[in-house]
Amino acid sequence: MISEMKHNIFSCNRKMLKYKVTEYIKSKKINLLALGLYTILTYLMVYLPVSINLNQTYLGHGEVVYWSHYFWWFDYAITNFINPLNNSMVFYPIGMDLVDSIFPAFLFTPITHIFGSVISYNLYVLSTFVLAGYGMFLLSKYLFEDSYIAFVTGIIFAFFPFHFGASLGHVHTFSIMWIPFFVLFFFKTYKNPTKSNIILSSLFFSINALTSWTVAVMLALFCAIYMLSNWKFTFSKKFFPKIVIFAILSLCFMSPGLYLIMKNMLVNENMVLGLNSFIHYSADLLGFVTPSPLHPLFEDFSNEVYSQFTGNYSENIVFIGYSVILLSAFGIYSYIKKKLDKSILFCLIIFFVLSLGPVLHVFGTYYFTDHNLTVMLPGILTKYLPFFNMIRVPSRYDIMVMFFFSIFAGYGLKYIFEKIPRSKSNKLIICCIISLVILFEFMAVLPTQDVKDTPDFYYSFQQDDNTNPIIEIPIIRSPLDSAPVMIHYYEYQKVHQKPMMGGYFNRVNPVYAEFMNNDSVLKTVFQGKRNIDIAKDSLSFAPLAYLKLNHGVSHVILHKKYLDQEDLNFLLSYLGDDYIMDNSVATDPLIIYNTSSASGQSFSVNNYVMSLDNGWHGLEYREGSIPTRWMSNNASIIVNSNENNEANLKFRAHSFYKPRTLKIYVNNDFYGQQIIPSTGFVNVSTPININKGENIILLHVVEGSDRPCDIPELNNGDSRNLSIEIQNVTVDAHKVNE
Repeated sequence: MISEMKHNIFSCNRKMLKYKVTEYIKSKKINLLALGLYTILTYLMVYLPVSINLNQTYLGHGEVVYWSHYFWWFDYAITNFINPLNNSMVFYPIGMDLVDSIFPAFLFTPITHIFGSVISYNLYVLSTFVLAGYGMFLLSKYLFEDSYIAFVTGIIFAFFPFHFGASLGHVHTFSIMWIPFFVLFFFKTYKNPTKSNIILSSLFFSINALTSWTVAVMLALFCAIYMLSNWKFTFSKKFFPKIVIFAILSLCFMSPGLYLIMKNMLVNENMVLGLNSFIHYSADLLGFVTPSPLHPLFEDFSNEVYSQFTGNYSENIVFIGYSVILLSAFGIYSYIKKKLDKSILFCLIIFFVLSLGPVLHVFGTYYFTDHNLTVMLPGILTKYLPFFNMIRVPSRYDIMVMFFFSIFAGYGLKYIFEKIPRSKSNKLIICCIISLVILFEFMAVLPTQDVKDTPDFYYSFQQDDNTNPIIEIPIIRSPLDSAPVMIHYYEYQKVHQKPMMGGYFNRVNPVYAEFMNNDSVLKTVFQGKRNIDIAKDSLSFAPLAYLKLNHGVSHVILHKKYLDQEDLNFLLSYLGDDYIMDNSVATDPLIIYNTSSASGQSFSVNNYVMSLDNGWHGLEYREGSIPTRWMSNNASIIVNSNENNEANLKFRAHSFYKPRTLKIYVNNDFYGQQIIPSTGFVNVSTPININKGENIILLHVVEGSDRPCDIPELNNGDSRNLSIEIQNVTVDAHKVNE
């Protein structure tokens, strides 16, 4: 009897094990099938409408070249044993910390190394659709225990319109695919806090963070809402230590990127935009129910609507889909009726409200009634909260809005299945019909951008072992007018592989502009004719030699197509006529200066640069073209010299309203004074001594200044404090014999 019982138990255990193995294999086959279907759908939805050569054309436009260059840099840095987290090849000599999208560039390094950065970038774009769908499939399969429901929710999250919009060129906002993987293991941790679930949830949170800090902040908010909604369990003695371990592991996994982002937030005020930008890039309420302007059939209609919205297409395409709204309505009804955990519903509401930004937008308008009434929203708080203010575009919260709409659509589909006869064929038919409707609503055709041809010069330059930086002019000046130039520069650098003074990144551009403006010669090549001012340094006759000796520059390259004629003429005059031409690419003819030819130019005479300091009013022009500035009571000029010099300080001066006494000091030493008449300009020339290094010239007006608006007979509303206006400041110096 005992032997028979043991045999039966063993037989049952074996059958149970066999059943589990069979179900496991079946589950893996279903997962593999789903992954294959999402791959096919990505081919049909994303690639087929454009059918591009992935090696010659980018999916998206504009900034795609920047991100492709990002991929190239990681491969270049790792191959050459350089720190890949600081790109020293752009914004030379400052460089640029790579604070975002670290994981994608690192993950795709082998593909970049073998196939090149263009193919690598394009494959990455496509992979985000495949993995977003598959990740959502796995999460929904866990939540609903139904592969049909899971497949539909995966379609919604993979192909929702904002994903296409972000794919125009924002890696950190279209890289959404790791979100469902994290949420899956986060839910598993709450249900069964094993070591593997805690580690995997921490790992996937870190992957999200190292892929996109925008997504990381959103997920952190989701975690906070979920934890607080389940606070009794969260803060229980048994579970709370598990959450602490999760947090500590997450911080450890993402520490390299976290250090960089915090460092840049502390030292770079440009990491956060102003309130006007938060308002400008908010989602429009009408956008949630208006089909995407990228839709091939609704393009004309949608473009008329979207043209009224603030922001741009890569940010404001937030269409939910009518079928998704309907499914979600059923889902929310069922969710509330069954009294399920309210945290998911709270998340949907909170993220939806945050996506609307600081004030409500409807059809591009956020001022209502004749009194310009605005409807303030809670989203205004994110502008002033640390880390949340990094999400500089509120409409990006649509990522999480659609994530939770996908889940509620799953609940809606489950509700429908409960109301119909249980049959696999019925479920299959319904899922196919709903999937086709959703895919039709979400159809989009991404714009594409061809890789730009590279002039012959850069290929010949590649053979040069010289690792000195080059200057491309125009140097990137702003994110709005620089995209066409950036496309060329970043493609060319992949060929010549030399450091570049300048670059393109919204959060670094202002910092680098300050660096350029602190050097007289760099400021001149940076600003072109806009740099003409009253103070003239002595290097105008030898700027190439200065750039070589002081900054190590090997070549200065003028891009004729991107310089207006006045700027081009000014720079040709400034840099000289010792250059070569490269017309090998008709769309980008080059004028190339090699600084090695400037090595014989001497710095023994007039070796200084000048910049204006405090006390000056804005630049004006006398007689149409002569730069002039008014000073107030005191004004200072900074002179940097490589030598000790005896010099003559020269300028032209004219006093406002009445004669005034002008005293001149250099480094606090008095060097003379002169009466400046009010009847016209006079020439001033004063012997001074210039020390090696920085010198401060102070111009002091004894009688002080007056405001034109305070002198009745002038009938002038100018409220500035004016004393003397100055033109043509030079220092005629010669080296002191030592």
